[in-house]
Amino acid sequence: MIAVIADDFTGAAEIGGIGLRHGLRVMIETRVEKVKDVDLLIIATNTRALSKTEAAKEIDKITRKLLKLEPEFIFKKLDSVLRGNVAAELHAQMKASANDIAVIVAGNPYFKRIINKGIYYVEGIPLAQTSFGNDPEYSINSSHVTEIIGNEFCEVSSIGVDERMPTNGLVVGDITNDEEMTRWTMRLNNQMVIAGGAGFFNAILFSSLKNGKIPGEIKKEYTFGSKTLFIFGSAYPKSPDMDRMTLDNNISVVNMPAEIFNSADFEPDVMRRWVSTVSDHLRADKNVFVSIKYKYKKESGLSVRLSKHIGEFVAQVNKSVAIEDLFIEGGATASAVFKSLEINRLMPFCELDAGIIQMKVDKFPNMKITTKPGSYKWPVDKVRIKTHV
Repeated sequence: MIAVIADDFTGAAEIGGIGLRHGLRVMIETRVEKVKDVDLLIIATNTRALSKTEAAKEIDKITRKLLKLEPEFIFKKLDSVLRGNVAAELHAQMKASANDIAVIVAGNPYFKRIINKGIYYVEGIPLAQTSFGNDPEYSINSSHVTEIIGNEFCEVSSIGVDERMPTNGLVVGDITNDEEMTRWTMRLNNQMVIAGGAGFFNAILFSSLKNGKIPGEIKKEYTFGSKTLFIFGSAYPKSPDMDRMTLDNNISVVNMPAEIFNSADFEPDVMRRWVSTVSDHLRADKNVFVSIKYKYKKESGLSVRLSKHIGEFVAQVNKSVAIEDLFIEGGATASAVFKSLEINRLMPFCELDAGIIQMKVDKFPNMKITTKPGSYKWPVDKVRIKTHV
Protein backbone atom coordinates (compact mmCIF):
# COMPACT_ATOMS: atom_id res chain seq x y z
CA MET A 1 0.00 0.00 0.00
CA ILE A 2 1.10 3.54 -0.83
CA ALA A 3 0.09 6.35 1.53
CA VAL A 4 -0.42 10.03 0.73
CA ILE A 5 -0.96 13.00 3.04
CA ALA A 6 -2.67 15.91 1.27
CA ASP A 7 -2.92 19.39 2.73
CA ASP A 8 -6.38 20.01 1.28
CA PHE A 9 -9.23 17.90 -0.02
CA THR A 10 -9.14 18.72 -3.72
CA GLY A 11 -5.46 17.79 -3.69
CA ALA A 12 -6.37 14.46 -2.10
CA ALA A 13 -9.01 13.85 -4.77
CA GLU A 14 -6.57 14.76 -7.53
CA ILE A 15 -4.14 12.12 -6.22
CA GLY A 16 -7.05 9.67 -6.12
CA GLY A 17 -7.70 10.30 -9.80
CA ILE A 18 -4.08 9.55 -10.61
CA GLY A 19 -4.37 6.32 -8.65
CA LEU A 20 -7.39 5.35 -10.78
CA ARG A 21 -5.38 6.19 -13.89
CA HIS A 22 -2.84 3.57 -12.80
CA GLY A 23 -5.45 0.94 -11.95
CA LEU A 24 -5.10 1.21 -8.17
CA ARG A 25 -7.81 0.63 -5.59
CA VAL A 26 -8.15 4.03 -3.97
CA MET A 27 -9.57 5.21 -0.65
CA ILE A 28 -9.70 8.76 0.71
CA GLU A 29 -9.98 9.15 4.47
CA THR A 30 -10.04 12.14 6.78
CA ARG A 31 -8.41 10.11 9.55
CA VAL A 32 -5.91 7.26 9.64
CA GLU A 33 -7.50 3.84 9.99
CA LYS A 34 -6.37 0.40 8.95
CA VAL A 35 -8.03 -0.51 5.66
CA LYS A 36 -8.26 -3.66 3.58
CA ASP A 37 -8.08 -4.17 -0.18
CA VAL A 38 -6.64 -0.72 -0.82
CA ASP A 39 -3.57 0.06 -2.93
CA LEU A 40 -3.56 3.80 -2.35
CA LEU A 41 -4.64 5.33 0.96
CA ILE A 42 -4.98 9.12 0.90
CA ILE A 43 -5.40 11.11 4.07
CA ALA A 44 -7.20 14.37 3.30
CA THR A 45 -6.39 17.12 5.76
CA ASN A 46 -7.23 20.81 5.86
CA THR A 47 -3.81 21.79 7.21
CA ARG A 48 -3.31 24.47 4.57
CA ALA A 49 -5.95 26.50 6.40
CA LEU A 50 -4.41 25.97 9.86
CA SER A 51 -1.69 27.90 11.65
CA LYS A 52 1.88 26.64 11.23
CA THR A 53 1.88 25.17 14.74
CA GLU A 54 -1.48 23.43 14.32
CA ALA A 55 -0.52 22.08 10.90
CA ALA A 56 2.78 20.69 12.19
CA LYS A 57 1.06 18.90 15.08
CA GLU A 58 -1.51 17.37 12.74
CA ILE A 59 1.10 16.14 10.25
CA ASP A 60 3.23 14.69 13.05
CA LYS A 61 0.23 12.72 14.35
CA ILE A 62 -0.85 11.50 10.91
CA THR A 63 2.69 10.48 9.88
CA ARG A 64 3.25 8.41 13.02
CA LYS A 65 -0.08 6.62 12.55
CA LEU A 66 0.62 5.92 8.88
CA LEU A 67 4.07 4.50 9.64
CA LYS A 68 2.41 1.88 11.83
CA LEU A 69 0.54 0.66 8.72
CA GLU A 70 3.94 0.04 7.05
CA PRO A 71 3.22 1.62 3.64
CA GLU A 72 5.66 1.24 0.74
CA PHE A 73 6.25 4.97 1.02
CA ILE A 74 4.47 8.14 2.12
CA PHE A 75 4.04 10.96 -0.38
CA LYS A 76 3.27 14.47 0.87
CA LYS A 77 0.92 16.19 -1.58
CA LEU A 78 1.53 19.94 -1.60
CA ASP A 79 -0.17 22.77 -3.39
CA SER A 80 1.33 22.95 -6.88
CA VAL A 81 2.42 26.58 -6.34
CA LEU A 82 3.63 26.01 -2.77
CA ARG A 83 0.88 27.85 -0.90
CA GLY A 84 0.22 26.86 2.70
CA ASN A 85 2.41 25.62 5.55
CA VAL A 86 4.92 23.79 3.36
CA ALA A 87 8.01 24.10 5.59
CA ALA A 88 6.18 23.49 8.87
CA GLU A 89 4.44 20.36 7.59
CA LEU A 90 7.47 18.83 5.91
CA HIS A 91 9.68 19.53 8.91
CA ALA A 92 7.14 17.74 11.12
CA GLN A 93 7.01 14.78 8.73
CA MET A 94 10.79 14.60 8.58
CA LYS A 95 11.06 14.45 12.37
CA ALA A 96 8.26 11.88 12.71
CA SER A 97 9.85 9.60 10.10
CA ALA A 98 13.47 10.23 11.20
CA ASN A 99 14.54 11.64 7.83
CA ASP A 100 16.99 14.52 7.38
CA ILE A 101 15.92 15.58 3.91
CA ALA A 102 12.72 16.24 1.99
CA VAL A 103 12.70 16.47 -1.81
CA ILE A 104 10.01 18.69 -3.32
CA VAL A 105 9.05 18.67 -7.01
CA ALA A 106 6.13 21.06 -7.14
CA GLY A 107 5.85 22.30 -10.71
CA ASN A 108 3.70 20.65 -13.35
CA PRO A 109 4.61 21.15 -17.03
CA TYR A 110 1.13 19.85 -18.02
CA PHE A 111 -0.36 23.06 -16.58
CA LYS A 112 2.61 25.16 -17.77
CA ARG A 113 3.81 25.55 -14.20
CA ILE A 114 7.57 25.19 -14.16
CA ILE A 115 10.54 26.00 -11.92
CA ASN A 116 13.71 27.13 -13.67
CA LYS A 117 16.83 28.07 -11.70
CA GLY A 118 14.73 28.42 -8.59
CA ILE A 119 12.15 30.77 -10.15
CA TYR A 120 8.53 29.62 -10.43
CA TYR A 121 6.72 30.47 -13.70
CA VAL A 122 3.08 30.02 -14.69
CA GLU A 123 2.61 30.10 -18.46
CA GLY A 124 5.93 31.92 -18.74
CA ILE A 125 5.09 34.61 -16.17
CA PRO A 126 6.88 34.76 -12.77
CA LEU A 127 4.50 33.41 -10.15
CA ALA A 128 4.23 36.58 -8.06
CA GLN A 129 3.09 38.50 -11.15
CA THR A 130 0.17 36.15 -11.83
CA SER A 131 -3.23 36.03 -10.11
CA PHE A 132 -1.63 33.86 -7.42
CA GLY A 133 0.20 36.97 -6.24
CA ASN A 134 -3.16 38.57 -5.46
CA ASP A 135 -4.76 35.51 -3.89
CA PRO A 136 -6.70 36.97 -0.92
CA GLU A 137 -6.16 33.82 1.13
CA TYR A 138 -2.58 32.84 0.29
CA SER A 139 -0.91 35.76 -1.49
CA ILE A 140 2.50 35.01 -2.97
CA ASN A 141 4.96 37.92 -2.91
CA SER A 142 7.99 36.24 -4.47
CA SER A 143 8.67 33.97 -7.42
CA HIS A 144 11.79 32.45 -5.79
CA VAL A 145 10.83 29.05 -4.42
CA THR A 146 13.18 29.30 -1.45
CA GLU A 147 11.60 32.62 -0.45
CA ILE A 148 8.06 31.29 -0.91
CA ILE A 149 8.79 28.40 1.47
CA GLY A 150 11.10 30.27 3.85
CA ASN A 151 13.79 28.83 6.14
CA GLU A 152 12.01 29.25 9.48
CA PHE A 153 12.05 25.52 10.24
CA CYS A 154 15.09 24.24 8.34
CA GLU A 155 17.43 25.09 5.48
CA VAL A 156 15.76 25.36 2.06
CA SER A 157 17.72 24.98 -1.16
CA SER A 158 16.91 24.90 -4.86
CA ILE A 159 18.76 22.66 -7.32
CA GLY A 160 18.56 21.37 -10.87
CA VAL A 161 18.00 17.71 -11.62
CA ASP A 162 21.71 17.13 -12.36
CA GLU A 163 23.10 19.06 -9.40
CA ARG A 164 24.48 17.53 -6.23
CA MET A 165 21.83 16.61 -3.67
CA PRO A 166 22.21 18.23 -0.22
CA THR A 167 22.27 15.90 2.78
CA ASN A 168 19.61 17.69 4.83
CA GLY A 169 16.84 20.26 4.78
CA LEU A 170 14.17 20.95 2.16
CA VAL A 171 15.31 20.61 -1.44
CA VAL A 172 13.15 22.12 -4.19
CA GLY A 173 13.85 20.70 -7.62
CA ASP A 174 13.82 22.61 -10.88
CA ILE A 175 11.27 21.16 -13.26
CA THR A 176 10.80 22.44 -16.81
CA ASN A 177 9.54 19.38 -18.71
CA ASP A 178 8.26 15.82 -18.32
CA GLU A 179 11.67 14.31 -18.98
CA GLU A 180 13.09 16.13 -15.94
CA MET A 181 10.12 14.93 -13.89
CA THR A 182 11.04 11.34 -14.71
CA ARG A 183 14.68 11.94 -13.86
CA TRP A 184 13.72 13.31 -10.45
CA THR A 185 11.96 10.03 -9.65
CA MET A 186 15.27 8.25 -10.18
CA ARG A 187 16.96 10.33 -7.46
CA LEU A 188 14.62 9.24 -4.68
CA ASN A 189 15.35 6.77 -1.89
CA ASN A 190 13.72 5.58 1.33
CA GLN A 191 15.80 7.97 3.43
CA MET A 192 13.90 10.96 2.05
CA VAL A 193 10.52 12.52 2.60
CA ILE A 194 9.01 12.78 -0.88
CA ALA A 195 6.74 15.74 -1.60
CA GLY A 196 5.29 17.73 -4.44
CA GLY A 197 2.38 18.15 -6.79
CA ALA A 198 0.17 15.68 -8.59
CA GLY A 199 2.42 15.61 -11.64
CA PHE A 200 5.33 14.33 -9.57
CA PHE A 201 3.19 11.65 -7.94
CA ASN A 202 2.02 10.51 -11.37
CA ALA A 203 5.64 10.27 -12.54
CA ILE A 204 6.57 8.24 -9.45
CA LEU A 205 3.76 5.76 -10.07
CA PHE A 206 4.57 5.54 -13.76
CA SER A 207 8.21 4.70 -13.05
CA SER A 208 7.57 2.29 -10.16
CA LEU A 209 4.36 0.42 -10.98
CA LYS A 210 4.52 -2.41 -13.45
CA ASN A 211 1.60 -4.41 -12.14
CA GLY A 212 -0.49 -4.64 -15.30
CA LYS A 213 -3.64 -3.52 -13.52
CA ILE A 214 -6.57 -2.24 -15.55
CA PRO A 215 -6.92 1.54 -15.23
CA GLY A 216 -10.03 3.01 -13.68
CA GLU A 217 -12.76 4.70 -15.66
CA ILE A 218 -11.73 7.93 -17.41
CA LYS A 219 -14.72 9.56 -19.06
CA LYS A 220 -14.50 11.65 -22.19
CA GLU A 221 -17.74 13.41 -21.35
CA TYR A 222 -20.01 13.60 -18.34
CA THR A 223 -23.62 14.70 -18.05
CA PHE A 224 -24.83 15.94 -14.69
CA GLY A 225 -28.36 14.82 -13.93
CA SER A 226 -31.22 16.30 -11.95
CA LYS A 227 -30.81 17.71 -8.43
CA THR A 228 -27.28 18.87 -9.11
CA LEU A 229 -25.73 21.45 -6.79
CA PHE A 230 -22.52 23.29 -7.71
CA ILE A 231 -20.66 25.03 -4.88
CA PHE A 232 -18.00 27.57 -5.83
CA GLY A 233 -16.19 28.47 -2.63
CA SER A 234 -12.77 29.21 -4.08
CA ALA A 235 -11.61 32.83 -4.23
CA TYR A 236 -9.63 32.11 -7.39
CA PRO A 237 -10.95 34.12 -10.41
CA LYS A 238 -13.55 32.25 -12.45
CA SER A 239 -13.26 31.66 -16.16
CA PRO A 240 -15.73 33.45 -18.45
CA ASP A 241 -16.59 29.94 -19.65
CA MET A 242 -18.43 29.41 -16.37
CA ASP A 243 -20.85 32.28 -16.99
CA ARG A 244 -21.39 31.13 -20.56
CA MET A 245 -22.13 27.60 -19.41
CA THR A 246 -24.78 28.74 -16.93
CA LEU A 247 -26.48 30.84 -19.60
CA ASP A 248 -26.30 28.15 -22.28
CA ASN A 249 -27.83 25.54 -19.97
CA ASN A 250 -30.42 27.73 -18.21
CA ILE A 251 -28.94 26.98 -14.80
CA SER A 252 -30.12 28.87 -11.73
CA VAL A 253 -27.34 30.93 -10.15
CA VAL A 254 -27.89 31.71 -6.47
CA ASN A 255 -25.42 33.96 -4.70
CA MET A 256 -24.63 33.69 -0.99
CA PRO A 257 -26.82 36.26 0.85
CA ALA A 258 -24.98 39.50 1.53
CA GLU A 259 -25.93 39.27 5.21
CA ILE A 260 -23.98 36.02 5.54
CA PHE A 261 -20.98 37.28 3.61
CA ASN A 262 -20.76 40.51 5.59
CA SER A 263 -21.29 39.30 9.14
CA ALA A 264 -21.09 36.23 11.34
CA ASP A 265 -24.05 37.58 13.33
CA PHE A 266 -26.69 37.23 10.63
CA GLU A 267 -30.24 36.28 11.54
CA PRO A 268 -31.00 32.52 11.32
CA ASP A 269 -33.87 33.26 8.94
CA VAL A 270 -31.33 34.44 6.33
CA MET A 271 -29.85 30.94 6.15
CA ARG A 272 -33.33 29.37 6.09
CA ARG A 273 -34.39 31.51 3.13
CA TRP A 274 -31.18 30.68 1.27
CA VAL A 275 -31.68 26.95 1.85
CA SER A 276 -35.35 27.18 0.90
CA THR A 277 -34.63 29.01 -2.37
CA VAL A 278 -32.08 26.47 -3.54
CA SER A 279 -34.16 23.51 -2.35
CA ASP A 280 -37.16 24.76 -4.32
CA HIS A 281 -35.07 24.98 -7.49
CA LEU A 282 -33.80 21.43 -7.00
CA ARG A 283 -37.30 20.09 -6.39
CA ALA A 284 -38.31 21.66 -9.68
CA ASP A 285 -35.50 19.69 -11.37
CA LYS A 286 -33.39 22.79 -11.90
CA ASN A 287 -29.65 22.56 -11.39
CA VAL A 288 -28.17 25.25 -9.16
CA PHE A 289 -24.84 27.09 -9.08
CA VAL A 290 -24.12 28.62 -5.67
CA SER A 291 -21.51 31.34 -5.79
CA ILE A 292 -19.88 34.00 -3.60
CA LYS A 293 -19.72 37.02 -5.88
CA TYR A 294 -18.57 39.80 -3.61
CA LYS A 295 -15.46 41.92 -3.46
CA TYR A 296 -13.13 40.19 -1.03
CA LYS A 297 -12.89 42.19 2.19
CA LYS A 298 -10.39 42.30 5.01
CA GLU A 299 -11.71 40.20 7.86
CA SER A 300 -9.65 37.91 10.04
CA GLY A 301 -10.72 34.33 9.38
CA LEU A 302 -13.14 35.29 6.59
CA SER A 303 -12.41 32.25 4.41
CA VAL A 304 -12.80 29.84 7.32
CA ARG A 305 -16.08 31.46 8.34
CA LEU A 306 -17.54 31.40 4.82
CA SER A 307 -16.49 27.77 4.32
CA LYS A 308 -18.22 26.85 7.57
CA HIS A 309 -21.44 28.58 6.48
CA ILE A 310 -21.32 26.84 3.10
CA GLY A 311 -20.88 23.48 4.81
CA GLU A 312 -23.91 24.13 7.02
CA PHE A 313 -25.89 25.32 3.99
CA VAL A 314 -25.16 22.17 1.93
CA ALA A 315 -26.07 19.89 4.85
CA GLN A 316 -29.41 21.65 5.28
CA VAL A 317 -30.18 21.56 1.55
CA ASN A 318 -29.37 17.85 1.39
CA LYS A 319 -31.65 17.22 4.35
CA SER A 320 -34.45 19.01 2.52
CA VAL A 321 -33.80 17.57 -0.95
CA ALA A 322 -31.56 14.55 -1.54
CA ILE A 323 -28.75 15.88 -3.76
CA GLU A 324 -27.81 13.52 -6.58
CA ASP A 325 -24.74 15.32 -7.94
CA LEU A 326 -22.67 17.56 -5.68
CA PHE A 327 -19.87 19.54 -7.30
CA ILE A 328 -17.46 21.44 -5.02
CA GLU A 329 -14.69 23.81 -6.05
CA GLY A 330 -11.93 24.57 -3.53
CA GLY A 331 -10.27 22.33 -0.96
CA ALA A 332 -11.22 24.26 2.18
CA THR A 333 -14.83 24.41 1.00
CA ALA A 334 -14.86 20.66 0.36
CA SER A 335 -13.49 19.95 3.84
CA ALA A 336 -16.17 22.13 5.44
CA VAL A 337 -18.94 20.46 3.43
CA PHE A 338 -17.75 16.97 4.31
CA LYS A 339 -17.49 17.90 7.98
CA SER A 340 -21.09 19.14 7.99
CA LEU A 341 -22.28 16.05 6.12
CA GLU A 342 -20.22 13.88 8.50
CA ILE A 343 -18.38 12.23 5.61
CA ASN A 344 -15.04 10.68 6.59
CA ARG A 345 -14.45 8.22 3.75
CA LEU A 346 -14.79 8.61 -0.01
CA MET A 347 -14.18 6.21 -2.90
CA PRO A 348 -12.97 7.83 -6.14
CA PHE A 349 -14.35 6.10 -9.21
CA CYS A 350 -13.86 8.43 -12.17
CA GLU A 351 -11.33 11.00 -13.33
CA LEU A 352 -13.31 13.50 -15.38
CA ASP A 353 -10.24 15.60 -16.12
CA ALA A 354 -6.90 16.30 -14.45
CA GLY A 355 -7.73 17.16 -10.84
CA ILE A 356 -11.50 16.83 -11.34
CA ILE A 357 -12.57 13.62 -9.63
CA GLN A 358 -15.89 11.89 -8.99
CA MET A 359 -16.40 9.98 -5.76
CA LYS A 360 -19.00 7.91 -3.94
CA VAL A 361 -19.75 7.72 -0.23
CA ASP A 362 -21.41 4.90 1.68
CA LYS A 363 -23.46 7.31 3.78
CA PHE A 364 -25.24 8.75 0.73
CA PRO A 365 -25.38 5.90 -1.83
CA ASN A 366 -27.37 7.92 -4.37
CA MET A 367 -25.05 10.92 -4.31
CA LYS A 368 -22.03 11.45 -6.56
CA ILE A 369 -19.49 14.03 -5.38
CA THR A 370 -17.11 15.81 -7.74
CA THR A 371 -14.32 18.10 -6.54
CA LYS A 372 -12.05 20.52 -8.39
CA PRO A 373 -9.12 22.69 -7.24
CA GLY A 374 -10.00 26.36 -7.42
CA SER A 375 -7.11 27.25 -9.75
CA TYR A 376 -7.86 24.53 -12.32
CA LYS A 377 -9.96 25.29 -15.36
CA TRP A 378 -13.46 23.92 -15.68
CA PRO A 379 -13.55 21.44 -18.62
CA VAL A 380 -16.50 23.05 -20.42
CA ASP A 381 -15.83 20.98 -23.52
CA LYS A 382 -16.37 17.73 -21.61
CA VAL A 383 -19.28 18.49 -19.32
CA ARG A 384 -22.90 18.66 -20.36
CA ILE A 385 -25.64 19.83 -18.02
CA LYS A 386 -28.94 18.02 -18.41
CA THR A 387 -31.75 20.56 -18.68
CA HIS A 388 -35.37 19.88 -17.90
CA VAL A 389 -38.47 21.13 -19.68
